[in-house]
Amino acid sequence: MAAVRRELADDPGAGTYAAEITREALRLLEPGAAVVLDTETTSLLMDTLVKPTTEITPEARWVHGISDEDVANARPFDKVLPKLRTVTKDRTVCAYNADFDRTVVLGDIARAGKKPMHLEPFGNWYCLMEAYAAWLGSRRWLRLGGGHRALGDAQAARTVLIEMSKGRGTEFAPRPPAPGRPRARRPGRYGPR
Repeated sequence: MAAVRRELADDPGAGTYAAEITREALRLLEPGAAVVLDTETTSLLMDTLVKPTTEITPEARWVHGISDEDVANARPFDKVLPKLRTVTKDRTVCAYNADFDRTVVLGDIARAGKKPMHLEPFGNWYCLMEAYAAWLGSRRWLRLGGGHRALGDAQAARTVLIEMSKGRGTEFAPRPPAPGRPRARRPGRYGPR
């Protein structure tokens, strides 16, 4: 990564949007700077199944394959929240669709009757999906391809972050888009800072 930093510093064209995203990806990969999080509609967090407050819909089950039976003995969200707060404290929360994951987390916090604390401000979240599309110069969001289970999606999102940290263009070979079909992109903010 030191070579990427040197080449970005030496490259007059490195002021491009993609280079800015590469710099941010490098920052987020520093130890203790960020955590990659992914939720599913059943609040699968930290590779932990969480007992939802409502039944899992057939549509959601079709997407992620988690049934009501799978979460029957899972811990409720309020028991998982302290660890989530600890893992994310003083770090940027990276998610491949930050709007969705933030909404799920904040909804679970509200249903548990707890305070969102540092998980509420959008500035504490970084949308890897929007950043990746912008980094590639795409006007569409790109499917992640992590299998719609939180652990697989979080690992795939981290891979995207690592890919963005390698740079692209000029001295770097452009990277191909993530596997899957592109999705329509909404205007929005790809990250804090």
